[in-house]
Amino acid sequence: MGKSKVFVPLAVAGAVFAGSAVGVAPPAQAQDCTYTIGSVLSLTGSYGAFGVPISKAAELAVEQVSEAVGDSGCKFKYDVRDSQTQASVAVDAARKLIDLNGVTAIVGPVSSGITAPLLTSATIEKDVLVIARASTSSTFTGMGRRGETKGLFFRTLPADSLQAVATAKMAWDVGLRKIAIINLNNDWGNNNVAEFVRSFEALGGGIGNIVPYNADQASYRSEVNKALEGDPDSLYLLSAPQDGTKIFRDWLRLEGPAKYVFPQGMNDSAFVDTIGHEFFTDAWFISPGSPDTPSLAQMEADYQARWDLSPKGPGRTSGYDSGALIALAMISAGGATNGTTLAKHVRLITGKEGEPVYAGVEEFKKAIKLLGEGKKIRYVGATGPIDFDEYGDVSVPFVGMQIRDGDFQNVMEITLADVQKIKELTQ
Repeated sequence: MGKSKVFVPLAVAGAVFAGSAVGVAPPAQAQDCTYTIGSVLSLTGSYGAFGVPISKAAELAVEQVSEAVGDSGCKFKYDVRDSQTQASVAVDAARKLIDLNGVTAIVGPVSSGITAPLLTSATIEKDVLVIARASTSSTFTGMGRRGETKGLFFRTLPADSLQAVATAKMAWDVGLRKIAIINLNNDWGNNNVAEFVRSFEALGGGIGNIVPYNADQASYRSEVNKALEGDPDSLYLLSAPQDGTKIFRDWLRLEGPAKYVFPQGMNDSAFVDTIGHEFFTDAWFISPGSPDTPSLAQMEADYQARWDLSPKGPGRTSGYDSGALIALAMISAGGATNGTTLAKHVRLITGKEGEPVYAGVEEFKKAIKLLGEGKKIRYVGATGPIDFDEYGDVSVPFVGMQIRDGDFQNVMEITLADVQKIKELTQ
């Protein structure tokens, strides 16, 4: 990725190209004016079911911003590398994107266990921006507080410090009182368990056995047997669909109680279809709430048209917003530049004072035009308004979902005020 010509810095865009959109370069430069937005995602491995559709969503956003720039402007290229759901592979992939391809911004991994080493061993030291579409572990909030992320890390899904609390409230409100937990033994799973247990016990609930598991096992019968000790009334399964399918089947074979709680990420129609809808009569799924904005409908329609795949499923909306934010931040910054500058522009294009712009090619054209006129924008994404705090976290309400009439339906709302009340009980 070149770093000299291409985009006109926002401060001088009006003087050099009066009336033109920032990011529009002279035609003579357009032919060598392509900027790469990197991505490190699980396309295979235990998180592959998440990573592939998420990557397609991010790619769609980058394509649409590139189209919105027009023929005379700088184009964007999306370059995704498969982490294979392995931290060492992810770090190596990120280093190649940065060192060989000059990438200065990356759509980050799904798994917190992969994101942590990617940040500490690849991106932060190279001043590279990372916008993760998941990686919800509270670890990253702590890193931000200690200054270890250098302001270069954002995520478009809320942290477990909120999500696990909302899940605890959902479980309590639907009448669960003693929950067994089977969780992936990584940073995400263990941190989520800690937040959930603290919150559920504060509400008056009891916790059965907590059983961590390692991914990619042939059978989880022993873990299920251990979780069933002590007669729990339900199961909280913190997993990805690939392992979750095996664990759930073992739970059914051993006749565990037919009441379930699932985290964000398990609200995947493929998981439910594989097991059979009839087994999810009393299952509850947590998900960040997506406000009904023009961006959501536009993104879903465009995703379906581009890939002929369902736009509904974990991570599609947040993946789209991650790609869009990086591309728009590059335009706002006057071109692909160092991560620190891009991070500042991510905050500028999501600021509350700007004129709202939404998803899709026409709205991205509007955003580019407004930026070229020196005006502020506020990108309202497929996940809704994006309001990053000082550590790169977002705060959104949540919904409790059930399978009804063959599909996921929002049944319960958990507000941020609800979450805050429970957090106060645990302090």
